[in-house]
Amino acid sequence: MIKQLLRKLTPNPLDRLLKKAEQKQTRKILLFWNRGLGDIALGLYAIVHRIREYLPRAEITFLTRENLRDGFRLLGGVEILVSPSLKRGEKPPVSELLSELGVDPEDFDLILENPNPTQWVQWQLGKLTPRLAWQKEWDGLWKKFDLDPNASYIGAHVQTETNYAHWRNWPLSSWHELFEKVTQGGKKVLLFGFEKEPAFAIPGVIDLRGDTPLFELLSIIKNRCEALVVPDSGVSSMTYFLEESFPIKLVSLWADPYMGILKQNVPSPNPELIHVPLLGENKDITNITAERVYAELS
Repeated sequence: MIKQLLRKLTPNPLDRLLKKAEQKQTRKILLFWNRGLGDIALGLYAIVHRIREYLPRAEITFLTRENLRDGFRLLGGVEILVSPSLKRGEKPPVSELLSELGVDPEDFDLILENPNPTQWVQWQLGKLTPRLAWQKEWDGLWKKFDLDPNASYIGAHVQTETNYAHWRNWPLSSWHELFEKVTQGGKKVLLFGFEKEPAFAIPGVIDLRGDTPLFELLSIIKNRCEALVVPDSGVSSMTYFLEESFPIKLVSLWADPYMGILKQNVPSPNPELIHVPLLGENKDITNITAERVYAELS
């Protein structure tokens, strides 16, 4: 409570930095990011927006890890440096990472090693709609996966796949029950994510985990899925804020309503997206039943 009050009473740290940068006619800015995919839409988009308000001619570069490269490409108008050795959560000195890439830190007028979207762009909530720029050339990527063009598919991201906030994960038994209902109803399930575990030995469940980089994943969701069931995750954020018009029902599962796209509190830039957020009673995601989710898909 005291921290929140102090934040309201003190000048915004990003605005303070950018006012100084404006006076110095700063052009080249580097930001380091090694956290989640969803933060690209939920926080970094607003930071880029703010930078361009102060410095319209700024050249913005992100230094990140390999599996976030495509996410940053969706921001549009930014450069991306990828450290091949960087693992999620690591915080080595930016100077070391740049040296590894043969890049001189002096090439940048301003380096932001610890961007803090939660503190820096709180103003965006309920006001700024992130818009992720999709390219038509990516639409055909789903064809790599030998999916039946006549089948009805439901996409599912079974786990958030982070080392924290396990309370955001829906129980595996509930997923299993849901998949049984979906496949018995004549539809197929596409599993998205990184890890092949846990396995779901259910006819009609197609495991694409580990096989779909971000653009392939979004191409499948955009062009083959009639619905997507997800916990609060990067997949839900990147789908919700994709600036494309395509029909999709996004059924999201929540323990805490003040997180992710619910906290953002703005409409999707996709006018055909139908969002159905389901909140677990008493902030417990395990209280969401498979029947309740299936009813939204029927």
